[in-house]
Amino acid sequence: MKTRDLITIKAHGSISALGFRNETILRNYGTDRALVTSKAFNKIIYPVASLSEEAELFLGEFMKRDFKFLRRLDRSVLMAVAAASLAFDAAGWATGKRAPSIGVNIGSSRGATDLFERFHADYLRSPEKSAALMTSPLTTLGNISSSVAHFLDIAGPVISNSMTCTTGSQALINAVAWLRAGMASKFLAGASEAPLTGFTLAQLEALGICSRDVNNPYPCRPLAQAEESEDTMILGEGAAVFALERATKAEAAHGKIEAVVESVGYAFEKISSPTGISEEANALQKSMQMALRNQQTDGAVDLVLMHAPGTVMGDCAELRAISRVFGDEPPRLFSNKWKIGHTYAASAPLSMELGILAIQHQLALDFPYPSRVHNRPGAIRKVMVNAAGFGGNATSIILSDPRLYAGA
Repeated sequence: MKTRDLITIKAHGSISALGFRNETILRNYGTDRALVTSKAFNKIIYPVASLSEEAELFLGEFMKRDFKFLRRLDRSVLMAVAAASLAFDAAGWATGKRAPSIGVNIGSSRGATDLFERFHADYLRSPEKSAALMTSPLTTLGNISSSVAHFLDIAGPVISNSMTCTTGSQALINAVAWLRAGMASKFLAGASEAPLTGFTLAQLEALGICSRDVNNPYPCRPLAQAEESEDTMILGEGAAVFALERATKAEAAHGKIEAVVESVGYAFEKISSPTGISEEANALQKSMQMALRNQQTDGAVDLVLMHAPGTVMGDCAELRAISRVFGDEPPRLFSNKWKIGHTYAASAPLSMELGILAIQHQLALDFPYPSRVHNRPGAIRKVMVNAAGFGGNATSIILSDPRLYAGA
């Protein structure tokens, strides 16, 4: 690969509470409405961010494209295939011929959650303690990327990964590495998560960080004012996949691409809490610093899309990390989890989607409730997307406006 080449996002596809069409997603970000419903799990009512009605109908129609194959898949895998197909088609990669040089790296924090729980329940009920024939093939983590490759007839490297809430961003970082090394010409990267199950909610309940505030229009309130000292995390489901390819600076400036992957950062810190994040969010500090060091163009980051899931400890730690890295005048700060919940592995990819839309449409992003941050308006040309996960790992990805490369 030539050193002047960039890694670009040609197109993306997603499915979530926001919908699946770009125009619908953009319209939903333009409202103050949290896309949250109430559902019962383990006889407890929780606020959750399920797929929108439009997205659910799309998923049902999508299954008809290969019903025999798709009907067997776990919901997380089906959403990954749908989102990857949207990205693949939007990128113009569908040529009718097999694509050996296209790679796939799609991950999930929990994997085939619903299907695994159902298979395990059947196993416990079975007098002979037997499992169904397809239990292992349909619940293995590798099923998520291999199903995408099968459906799209891709023959390149096929990888799945799981690193809690940084899974999606680590998939993209891995794709960047493959492309920079010249080991693939194109890559589909992202994540999918379908965590709205009884056992997953029970795990969140055990941590004592989930919101049950079904009567509040904003049951999840990341970065709420300091006097509000309660955890308000809620779960959402969704998937987002990006079509990445190499391009020269001239092609980036004048080609039809959504964003340039300006730089990436990653870090790890020793586990110091149940969730793996320290009071100063040391790993996030390091990942942000790495991403800032490796930028390819001049100019400051204009917007940080924070991990900020609505937990007091996590939100405060990330704010302290941003203060340490950016000083007293940080970029604009935002978290979309008040609107679509925490989608675990898919959270960073869905934030990346928002970053692309913010660059393309100069979105005015503010919280619809009193928050700790006071943002100044300004043009959005560079967006940093943060993610932090259990186990002490963190990532930061900077996306930039392709027009920054005009004249380069």
